[in-house]
Amino acid sequence: MTRINLVPPGELCDQHLLAEHRELTRIPNAVARGKFSLVGQPAQYKLGEGHVRFFFDKLTFLQRRYQALHQECLLRGFKVSDIWPEDLPDTPALWHDYQPTPEALAINRARIAERMPTKPRFTVARPHLRNPQAARL
Repeated sequence: MTRINLVPPGELCDQHLLAEHRELTRIPNAVARGKFSLVGQPAQYKLGEGHVRFFFDKLTFLQRRYQALHQECLLRGFKVSDIWPEDLPDTPALWHDYQPTPEALAINRARIAERMPTKPRFTVARPHLRNPQAARL
């Protein structure tokens, strides 16, 4: 499973934040290796089959999302490495951005709530340290 959430990283519990930080780079790594296909790519955000394929041509969104996740991890005191791949193709057709729709955000928030662990934080929330830029992603 590769999770790509749409909610601001500050809304994620620690487990979901760390997992997305780790898993998101699977998509750009697949693109860098040429191990992807846009055939059958869904037109709208979805969960389940097609979720990963939806993002193969949205590297701008993924890069911005990854940077926000990375900053949120650091703000919470996690020691994480920046593992965004450097060897990505510069094909403009792969570097689209994405603006989540209200419907997509609702789908994503429902899934997050469904999978919320009983103890959502390893860390103490420190809202005064929040990065306002990361909160918007």
